[in-house]
Amino acid sequence: IRCHPYLLKEMEAAQRGDAVAFDQALFGHIKLLTSNLARATFHGLTRARFAHAPIDREEAKYYRQLTRLSAAFAVTAESALLTLGGELKRKESLSGRLGDVLSLMYLASATLKRYADEGRQTADRPLLEWAVRDALYQAQQKLFEVYDNLPSRALGRVLKWVLFPYSASYRAPD
Repeated sequence: IRCHPYLLKEMEAAQRGDAVAFDQALFGHIKLLTSNLARATFHGLTRARFAHAPIDREEAKYYRQLTRLSAAFAVTAESALLTLGGELKRKESLSGRLGDVLSLMYLASATLKRYADEGRQTADRPLLEWAVRDALYQAQQKLFEVYDNLPSRALGRVLKWVLFPYSASYRAPD
C-alpha cells in the first residue's frame, strides 16, 4: 500500500473525510489502471514489438519482453488488490507468487545489466539467453498461477486472455 502511488492517498483522504483529495487520488488511480491495462493489452497483442528498448542490440528483444511482463504484472497486482483488498496479505500463495514474478523480472534485468556492464562478451551470450528466457518463462507461469487462484475465476480467465492473447508466450529454455 505504501509503494502504490495512489492507494495510500485514497485511504488517508477517506480517513480525513477529504472528498476533494479522495477524488483526486481515486481518479489518478483509475487513470493509472487504465493506462497500464491499455499498455499491457497492446504489448500482449503485438508481442511487445513496439515496446521501447534502451538499446538497439540483439538483446533489445529481452528488454521489450520485460516491458510487456512489467505491464502485465502491474495489471495483475492491481486486479488482485481490487478483488481481495486487505485479504491479499493473508492470501500468502497469491502474494508469494506476485513476489516471485517481481523477483524474476529483477533477475532478468540484473542479468541484462551485467551482460552490458561486462562488455557483451560473446562467451556470455548463451548464459544471458538461458537466464533471461528462464526468468521470463517462470514469471509467466507464476502469473498464470495467480490467474488460476484469484477468487473470481472469471476475472482470472479474462486477465489471462487479455494479457496473454496467444496463450503462453514464453517457452522454457532447452
